[in-house]
Amino acid sequence: MGVRGLETFVKENRTSLTKSVTLPSIDGDGSPQSEEARTPIIVDAWGIIFKLYLDTLPWTSGGEYLRYYKLVKKLVIAWRKVGLEPTFVFDGAAPPEKHNTILSRASEKLVACQLFYTTSVTSRSSPSFSRGGKVVLPFFASHAFIFALHRLGAKTHFVPAGEADGVCVTMAEKVGGYVFSRDSDFVILVGRTERVKGYVPLDMLSWIEGEMPKLEISKAKENKYIPPGARHAASLESFQPVSNGRKNNNPYSSGRQSSMIPPSTLINPTLVLTFIPPQALRHRLRLPSTHLPLFASLCGTDYIPPSVTQQFFENSLTVCQRIEKAARILREQLFAPTTPSKKNVNINPGDQVVELVKRVIKKLCIYPFDTEQALDETVDRIIEGALQYSLPHGGSCCSTYPFCGELDPMGCQTPITMGEGTLPILNQPSMDSEAYSGKEAYSAAQRKGLVGTITHGWLYPDRMYQWQVLEDVSGPCLKASEGAREIRRAAWIVADEGLGGMRWPTGEEDNDEEGNQLGGNEPEPDNNHMKVDDELQELLGVSSATASDVGGGRSESTTLVERDATSEIGSSATVNKSQSIREMVEYLRQGSTSRIVASQLSLPPPTILTPGEVPTCSRPLEERLELYLEPLHSNTPSIRSLPTSLQPLVSLIRFSVIDAAQRSKAKTDQHKWRREEVVAVLRACIGTYTMWKREIHSEESAMGKSKVINNDEGSGGKLYPLLETRNAILIAQIGSFWSDAQMLAQALLLLPEVAIQPSPDSPVSTEENDLGVTHIIPFIFFSGINLHSLLSKNEPSPASGWRWTSEEQNIFDRCWTPLIDGLEEGVIVGLNRQSIGKNPLNNDTDTIAITQEHQEGEGEGEVDGSKKSKKKKRRKSSNSITGRNGNNAHASGGRFGILEDLIN
Repeated sequence: MGVRGLETFVKENRTSLTKSVTLPSIDGDGSPQSEEARTPIIVDAWGIIFKLYLDTLPWTSGGEYLRYYKLVKKLVIAWRKVGLEPTFVFDGAAPPEKHNTILSRASEKLVACQLFYTTSVTSRSSPSFSRGGKVVLPFFASHAFIFALHRLGAKTHFVPAGEADGVCVTMAEKVGGYVFSRDSDFVILVGRTERVKGYVPLDMLSWIEGEMPKLEISKAKENKYIPPGARHAASLESFQPVSNGRKNNNPYSSGRQSSMIPPSTLINPTLVLTFIPPQALRHRLRLPSTHLPLFASLCGTDYIPPSVTQQFFENSLTVCQRIEKAARILREQLFAPTTPSKKNVNINPGDQVVELVKRVIKKLCIYPFDTEQALDETVDRIIEGALQYSLPHGGSCCSTYPFCGELDPMGCQTPITMGEGTLPILNQPSMDSEAYSGKEAYSAAQRKGLVGTITHGWLYPDRMYQWQVLEDVSGPCLKASEGAREIRRAAWIVADEGLGGMRWPTGEEDNDEEGNQLGGNEPEPDNNHMKVDDELQELLGVSSATASDVGGGRSESTTLVERDATSEIGSSATVNKSQSIREMVEYLRQGSTSRIVASQLSLPPPTILTPGEVPTCSRPLEERLELYLEPLHSNTPSIRSLPTSLQPLVSLIRFSVIDAAQRSKAKTDQHKWRREEVVAVLRACIGTYTMWKREIHSEESAMGKSKVINNDEGSGGKLYPLLETRNAILIAQIGSFWSDAQMLAQALLLLPEVAIQPSPDSPVSTEENDLGVTHIIPFIFFSGINLHSLLSKNEPSPASGWRWTSEEQNIFDRCWTPLIDGLEEGVIVGLNRQSIGKNPLNNDTDTIAITQEHQEGEGEGEVDGSKKSKKKKRRKSSNSITGRNGNNAHASGGRFGILEDLIN
């Protein structure tokens, strides 16, 4: 990410490029009520998401979202306590120019998956494996992050299309704040501003012990012992400890945490903020701020293929020497004297840009170009790369942004901004159409970051990237199963109707683009994306005065940029003439290989709404809930009768076992789920759900004052289990299908009520075991550690917050029968058998349940000898869940319901 080599250059020149400021703790509890007194910071959210998770939690388990949620809360509260008020800005759908970069990064994730499954169980379960090499970030990490921000009342901004870098800097310029990120692109962007306080690299944050409270100073004078973290440098004549979060790199111990969060050993945490001022880099390189984008493009960015910059620098040069060379040659050509014969007041500013870049490239190259055409192509690429550093000026234009057409060449098409005689854009409904209610609903959800996948699909239906989970690359692609494709197809049908049509590519455009994408070749430079406006002159330092034409006329010569822009505008008129192809192009792993290919997902003809008919996404909640269950093979009376919050849990486990059975070959049960596996997964999800519920309910009493628990929550117990291959495969199935179902929930706008800032006067639910609609936040059921533990027949450690009491058991009893309703023996192996050789959970389930009940005061007295003898008999006995529909599941009527039946 960012400018190649610039991060290393900044670190090696840290003394001259950076400044530091110390932020002590202020009065208050970190609540947002006093945010006016805080310094605004604009945070590049994705940089935080990656660093905070990977610094602290193991990605190999599949996802630890509750612990991550608590870390996000701890981070925001800590920043607020030192006087910072963050606004988190999120990237939108990646532009077409980054297509090859995205595919390359996806291939790296597949390499990480392959390495995971080819490494021994012991080695991949070790701390060193989790923190080294390539990683696969758990899919719902960003969703849990957004959920935490909403609960905290933190400000957010979601960019619909493109990267958020320019938006971050523009917002920081308006408020005069800092920019937090881990992308060297911000060094360039901030360097073009004046009011931004500076760019803060996330790895340059550090926490120290601040001024010791008066009580501790008095104890020091009395020669009383004070913990090392609380000793003050001035009073004890010792140094102040600096914590960078790297003392203990063991992710399985409580000592490993991100450097962005203050260590728990600090009594009075103080943040040392190291930042790069706007003028630092341009002064160091002696370049004008207007030419920093061109400098970055010459060094190489994500938009410039490495093959282009390889011909600029000798192999013997270090990255810092390459930075210096690019700056020196650009500076020489920029300030080189121009002979009078070359001065021409009629020269076009675009031609000046092309000429400057051409001169720089000729001087920079270590060998000449073979043809003039090759030189021109390189010039075009460098200019395109520089244009990515333009700073946006506007925001949302109307209530249906971005689905109003603002991102199209013709601009916003709502009645507020549309003038007379303007034609509606492609697929845009008429102004009185009911589809506008769907657009407004999707737009409101997009501003909260709840329909990111739908927004991406609307913008780029020909580029949907489908890889999210830690799956076995030697097995079939989970996303390619027919059941998963039907879920996604159902989602796009609903979204296409509610949005009044996707931005489908035309036949000709689709064929051209598809040829490049499917072939895997590097796309040819597309000059049509280069825009003609005043920003081109501002961005590359060309004065608009030179563009004045004598006599008021324009130069007869038309620039390369102008010709391409004209052809772009002209080509837009042909869009309506060409038939759009209703196919979502998904990029999936091919078969049992690591190759990524394009796959078409065809949609039926569009639904034409009759007058007065509302789109599916705006129908009553009960109808949308049923439409969610339909493609999951779960639209049954027993599942519909469950609390709303539990329906996605039961339907997704049910779908997983059905899909696995359909993928199994006739003579083998290799892919099918076993009954004990279904029970273990359901137990793990229910236990995780109640952990989340306790956390959410605790926030209702006092926002910002609830206890923030460490990710390890004490010591003792087998907190991190071995990552067995079979268990990892099952967990990958759940995660993959849940991401598909979550996209369906986005299309149906099944928005969660709890994804808002809590208040004491607004309870989260009206039913004891129901949190409302949880379809878009399914991570509240998911914990990789709990899943791995129970699938390995081990109870999760109480140190993690795990409990299994009568509450959890009641939920289990309520969910089991709907889950297996109508399933035959062939779907789940051993579902209806009358006898098995061992307990399907583990030999100690009854002991653990009784012990936890005793610890929580639900049972008084100790387990006597007769009970112990009963437990021995239970371990020898077999059990079964009788009946196709689980009719005898509650026959025992005991305290532990189905689990007691399983044991007895």
